[in-house]
Amino acid sequence: MQATLNGTELFFDVDGEGFRPEQGTLVEKPVLVVIHGGLGFDHGYLKPGLSALRDQVQLLYVDLRGQGRSGRPPLDTCTLEQMADDVAALCAYLGVGQVHVFGHSAGGFVAMHLALRHPALVRGLVLCSSSPTVQPITDDNGEPAPTLASRAGPETMAVAARVFSGDITAESVEAFFREVGPYYAAPSHMDVPPALTALSIASVDIMRHFMTVIAPSYDLRPLLGSISARTFVLVGKFDWVCPPRASRALARGIPGAVLVEFDDAGHFPFSETPTAFIDAMANYFAS
Repeated sequence: MQATLNGTELFFDVDGEGFRPEQGTLVEKPVLVVIHGGLGFDHGYLKPGLSALRDQVQLLYVDLRGQGRSGRPPLDTCTLEQMADDVAALCAYLGVGQVHVFGHSAGGFVAMHLALRHPALVRGLVLCSSSPTVQPITDDNGEPAPTLASRAGPETMAVAARVFSGDITAESVEAFFREVGPYYAAPSHMDVPPALTALSIASVDIMRHFMTVIAPSYDLRPLLGSISARTFVLVGKFDWVCPPRASRALARGIPGAVLVEFDDAGHFPFSETPTAFIDAMANYFAS
């Protein structure tokens, strides 16, 4: 489905009914807005892991501007702030008053901007495998951060270095998904990332824009204390992309935030350890 909002087409998809029968009446289910990461991915890779939540919530997936099945507006309009405003506009368009928001990886960057810019809309926030900054984060517990270099060989590291240096083309992204992608998961789940990324449309222009323009200046650490939404922070022990110390920084900075760490997961805990993930989400909604 498409909606024309803020000068572009936004693709969205709804999974699950809005009301469920309960004790002879219809009870409205909470809406969980799902914001993908990348940036430069779309919502597709999230569906296998999150679809199990449809019994608890109505899932509202969105492809952020410039990505997936959404329109391709000028790149200079593709900011984290504008993407957050787009999600708020979509909720208004659909007549949704309050929502819970699930942001994965850089989708968490957008989700936090949404909570800061539209606090009346965001009832709750789930930040999965995310970070308040892409700058190095120190951690006072002495635990070393997971790294790609500790697991991958020199050829894989060279492929990663090309993309992380900003040399982002269709060819380099394809090589990255093939060679580096499996290492996004824990060692026991390296088959998971290729299956997930195959479900998404890669938007190379946005990936390049994110890596070279957006990410270098992204730092929400000074604003975390202003997030008023009830917040759960989820992270996998083996995540070297947005490492556990980044999630611990989120949990320390956001008032009342709850931190959940998955011992056998990397960047995709919802598909690497689905049972533990669903249990964590059940606790979130129960509280």
